[in-house]
Amino acid sequence: MLGLPGIRIRMPIESKILDRINSLLGESDSLKRGNDHGQVRSEEHRQQCAEWITSAINLIQLLCENSGSSYRVRADHVVGNGINFCAHDQVGEIAAVLKALAKDAHAGVVASIANQARAEAFDEFLDHGEEYLRLGRKNEAGVIVGVVFEDSLRQVCRNLEVEDKGKQIDGLISELTSQGVLTAIKAKRARVAAHVRTKATHAQWDEFEVRDVEAAWSCPL
Repeated sequence: MLGLPGIRIRMPIESKILDRINSLLGESDSLKRGNDHGQVRSEEHRQQCAEWITSAINLIQLLCENSGSSYRVRADHVVGNGINFCAHDQVGEIAAVLKALAKDAHAGVVASIANQARAEAFDEFLDHGEEYLRLGRKNEAGVIVGVVFEDSLRQVCRNLEVEDKGKQIDGLISELTSQGVLTAIKAKRARVAAHVRTKATHAQWDEFEVRDVEAAWSCPL
């Protein structure tokens, strides 16, 4: 998380979220079994269920920021009256929500949700960045545009199944250019944005100007 005054930047949601869904589903198998009376097996069991439910709902909310999402509405309904002595049943119901979410993920729906969440998060602090730029505070604006540019570039690579893990931005720009995704002109603009990102990240404030930030802001990705 970047420490800019008044800004809390949420980093992008990545595909590894699916691993977390599968992990939670695996944990739910033992938690959703109650005692012979249809209640949790012990107070410790209830607390374990409560911990699992909290993690699962947090994950659902991260992926589905729209409060009207069917996943979120169903999960919220399950715990609407609190976590009780039938918490194991609540685990089972929320696990069903996660299973549906995982199923849709394989159809590409989760990626769309994640991209939407990312866009909403970026829109929020891009507004801050534009205000910084208007005030001539290029350092803060440079940091923000650098974060947005790099995430956008890497997301383009992932959408095109271009491996980006461990690769430098300049190399990714070259790869997208060689594949015809970026024209020579767009690649040149992208390298300006990459320059701003690198210098701003390392607090090398004298290495870029306001005009560089403005150029990076308009970089078409």
